[in-house]
Formats: sequence, C-alpha cells, structure tokens
Amino acid sequence: MKYNFSFNPKTHDFWPIYEAIKKYYPIGIQKKEEGRGIYLKYHGIELLEKIVVENIRNRDNYDRTWTSFEKHLGKKLNKEIEGTTMGQAPSLSSSIIIESTTNDNNCTHYKKIYFSVSLLGEFYQIYGTEETTIKKDIHRYTATNVVITSPIEEFKVLFESLEAEIQNKYPTYKIVPFKISQTIIDGLEVRYLDDKNCSINKALFNNYLDLFVLNGRTRGDTSYGYDKWKK
Repeated sequence: MKYNFSFNPKTHDFWPIYEAIKKYYPIGIQKKEEGRGIYLKYHGIELLEKIVVENIRNRDNYDRTWTSFEKHLGKKLNKEIEGTTMGQAPSLSSSIIIESTTNDNNCTHYKKIYFSVSLLGEFYQIYGTEETTIKKDIHRYTATNVVITSPIEEFKVLFESLEAEIQNKYPTYKIVPFKISQTIIDGLEVRYLDDKNCSINKALFNNYLDLFVLNGRTRGDTSYGYDKWKK
C-alpha cells in the first residue's frame, strides 16, 4: 500500500524535502500529455539536468566527489564499495556487501547496505538488504528477501559507521527516514522514469527500493532518523 507524503507539523519539519522536490519537479504536470514541452521546459527540470551532468556525467567531478569518498570508505570500513550511481537519477550512490554465503545449489545469500546522497538538497539515505541469487547455467535470478530500515543486529555496526562517515563529509545533511522516503506525492513525475505519482525516494535518490518489490518485507525501525527532523 502506498501512502501520501505527510507528517505532524507540530513536532517535525519535513518541509525542506517537499520544497526541494517542488523546486526541481513540476508537480501536477505529466510528461506524456499534450504539451509535454511544458514539463521539459520547467526551470527546475532544466536545472536538475545541469546538476546531473555536472556531478555524474562529468567524470572528473564525479571522481573528485564520489569515487574518492568510496575509496576513503573502503579503507576506513575495510569493505569493498560498489558504485551504484545511475546516469539519470539525481543522487550519488553505492553499496557494500557485509557478507555472502553460497551453498551447493549455486544459491548465494547476500547481506548488503545501500547508501545515497542526493544532488537536489541536503539529504541522504541508508538501508540494508538480504538478497538471494540463484545461478542456473548462464542465468542469474535475484530476489530481495527483506529491507533493513535501521541499524539493527548484524547490520548495526556498519550502518552506524557509514552514517558517521557520511555525516562527517556532509555535516549539514539529514537522513531521510524510510517511512518518509516511501511516501508518494500525487502528480509527481520524475525525469528518468515513466511512473506516475512517484515517491520521495524516486525524486531525491533513485528507484532501487521500488525495484526490490518490498510488499512490506522490512526489519527495523521505519521511523529511524525522525529525531533529526524534530522542531
């Protein structure tokens, strides 16, 4: 079930998230309707495109900002960092394999942590996954069993260490709670997808969480990070 973006304005201030989205996306204007040029000519969309080009497609800038950070994290956390940044999505992102085990049937169970830093505002996200990959001949079949929404159990140490490193590099940025990132805004369409009524996550980061087909399979506190947004 999808929930609309909402929060208690008496106790928390998530308005910066909405304001950033409104700045870059023409909420309520469809990409495929007549007058598609209106969407593409929205000042925020044009600005978003420039930001993506400057920070991702410009290899020198990307390496200076993100590749260097990945290398730092690899040494600091003693883990291999895999880049997951997409060419169109407005974020810099990577993943870390916590552990992997393979049985005799060529089934591999992975525990991973994903993290992204938005290019559209002072926001970042962290979550873990348990994934299964089955190898049959030349084919690989992958399924996500559960998403970890807060630092718990075997994910706790790396989750908290990673969060500390992101906060050190981006001291004014705030983590977007899973519960907020999965809410939608009616009429929000993002440049790199054809989806209608997109989520906060798709607008600020990427669509990886949606690709996992969650269906409510989560562990941990989905409100983790709410304290950062208290008034």
